[in-house]
Parts: sequence; structure tokens; C-alpha cells
Amino acid sequence: MTSTRQNLILVGGIFHDFHASAEALAAALAPLGIESRIEADIDAGIASLADNPVDLLTINALRWEMIGEKYDPYRDAEAYSPPSKTRIGLDTYLKAGGALLGVHTASICFSDWPEWGSLLGGGWVWGTSWHPAPETITVTPDKSARLAHLTPFEVHDELYTDLLLEPEAQVLAYGRSAAMPTSQPIVWSHTVGEGRVVYNALGHDSESLSHPAHAQLLRETVSWALDKADVQ
Repeated sequence: MTSTRQNLILVGGIFHDFHASAEALAAALAPLGIESRIEADIDAGIASLADNPVDLLTINALRWEMIGEKYDPYRDAEAYSPPSKTRIGLDTYLKAGGALLGVHTASICFSDWPEWGSLLGGGWVWGTSWHPAPETITVTPDKSARLAHLTPFEVHDELYTDLLLEPEAQVLAYGRSAAMPTSQPIVWSHTVGEGRVVYNALGHDSESLSHPAHAQLLRETVSWALDKADVQ
């Protein structure tokens, strides 16, 4: 029997139903014996790791400074900058051997924390990165990476484009669509000290995360992050 592992999913932010997508993510990972807890207070969630360690930490949120006129109506209630205690806690968790899963908007989070991109293995660059409206995306695993045994599939989602990757990040899958026919790296792995990181740029909504092929891709990557062994 698979032993139970604990996953803390940090959620919150605008333009997405993060609680619904977190529930879908929890369901997708459950076959691995993973029990997930959803937390909307990022600072409290990271602080809780000291007394309640978890096997997997998931960032499924859109919390950042919200600079720009477009975000004027939301800034007072939603703008966020991680305090030093939260930054140190997350950094310590990873370098001590923790596993981190970043989903979709995780690459946009913590915009005034430059080291976040280094931990995640890449990130969103304001003024450069963008995405078309949600549409059908063809997801193709990289033939030389650990997900090469998975077959390509189509899913309705947002295709993040022109993300900036760290040199050490290993791309695991690419995505393309009618609006962006040039393949974009959308799934990658990264190591930080003793910790392992997986980022998946998909996951705009629960429908995408519940797609059988997408759920399988999530399980494969999370297995690698947790088990400290290459997925076969």
C-alpha cells in the first residue's frame, strides 16, 4: 500500500477560481497516496512548515505587487509582497530537501522577490511574457526528457509564452496552439540544494487539471520530485 504523503496547496489571487483548481489538483494527485490541504494565507502556510512539515508544497496562486493601471481596482485588497520570514521559510524548505510544485500563475507570483525565479526554475517577465486567450493546446513531452514515454495530448488552457527559464532547468514538455504555433516550454524540473522543483504552466482551471492525460503528467512529475529518483 502506498504510504500517505502530505501536500500543502497555497492558493489565492484574482481572475482564477483557485480553490476549485486546488481541489482538482488534489484529486489528480490522490492516486499517489497524497493528501492535500488548501491554505489561502501564504504566510501562515509557510510558517506552519516548521511544526507541520509536508512532503510536497504546491503554489497555486496569483499573489504579487499588482503594478499597473489594469490592477488599480484590486490592488488595495490583493497586492502582496512576501515578508522576509516567508521568503526564508520557503528557501529553507527547498534547500533542506523539500519538493515544490508550481502551477500556472506560480511563475507570476512574488514579483518583488528576484530569487523566486531562481527557486522555481524560471518565471514571468513583465513586458515580455504573455498568453493568448484560453484555447486548445497541444502538449508534447520532450523526447529526451523523463516524460518521453507519455504521448502528446490536447487540453483547453492558457499557453504561457516567452517565459524566462533558468539555465539549469530541464524542459519536460512543450505547448503550442493556433494563436501561438511556436512551441513553448511549459513544464520543467529544477533542483535547489537537496530539493526538487516542478513547474507546470498549465492549470488555468479545474477542467484542465482534471483532464486524464494532464493529470497523469502531473503525477509523473510529482513522483520525481517526491521520490528523488527519475521517473521511468
